[in-house]
Amino acid sequence: MEEITKTDVLQTIGKNVKRIRLLRGYSQETLASDLQKSVNFVSLLENGKTGLAVPTIIDICTALNVDANAIFEGVIAPTDITEDTFIINSLNLFDKTDKDMVTNLINYIINSKS
Repeated sequence: MEEITKTDVLQTIGKNVKRIRLLRGYSQETLASDLQKSVNFVSLLENGKTGLAVPTIIDICTALNVDANAIFEGVIAPTDITEDTFIINSLNLFDKTDKDMVTNLINYIINSKS
């Protein structure tokens, strides 16, 4: 198994934070305000250019309303993510409106097959 570097960890965490932030519809400014950090910090974080203290990780999870697993996805136990796992993990990040759209899409697909 290939060793994961500190740079890889920071980049993965940054990508996860950005993905979740965008799914939540938050701007970098909104997240920065919630964290009481600068927009520059959020940008550095999302680009994997800064480390994080445990209290900041907790603050990020609180601001984005996710557990730490979402932030560390792909870091702690790098695995091949199946389509099913990706869909389930994504659904957990959606708000009610997004879940309603997915439900309608699923119903459309099911009905088109009958």
